[in-house]
Amino acid sequence: MASKNLLLIGLVVHAAVAVHMGEAQLGRNPKSINFDLFGVQVTLYCTPDGNMGIFGLATPPFKGANVVLQCGNKVIIATTTTNSYGIGYLVIPRAPILPFFPPQNKCKLIVNTKLSNCNATLPSIGGLESPLGSVDSNCLFGNMKVANFAPTGFSYNPSL
Repeated sequence: MASKNLLLIGLVVHAAVAVHMGEAQLGRNPKSINFDLFGVQVTLYCTPDGNMGIFGLATPPFKGANVVLQCGNKVIIATTTTNSYGIGYLVIPRAPILPFFPPQNKCKLIVNTKLSNCNATLPSIGGLESPLGSVDSNCLFGNMKVANFAPTGFSYNPSL
């Protein structure tokens, strides 16, 4: 009887360890994972706040916008330029993980291109910025672990 109880306890402990390891592998605790690559997808529209307008998908994209990922004390981590659809992708290989995940997240996306470049009626001073939010951190490509991020919502900042 004692051996059956010992076996049962061993199985329960083994299951608990397996669940904990599974959570780390699936990204529920992303700080415990060593990522090979960080990606940030940006979609910008030609609107006062860079977000999709009232016309939905008919909102014109912000083509050729320069977007930078800035962390901490204004350190530029990566840059990209949006394509003809207003989409840009920043790739950061083997970066320290801590600045990217809340609550330590001190990163933001800044659009350096003036809004008036896509529409002359929009401001020619200031710019757009957005905090960085985690999208998913359990994206695997072969043996590479990729953490994906996206803007949480752009807003106009006249002092940029």
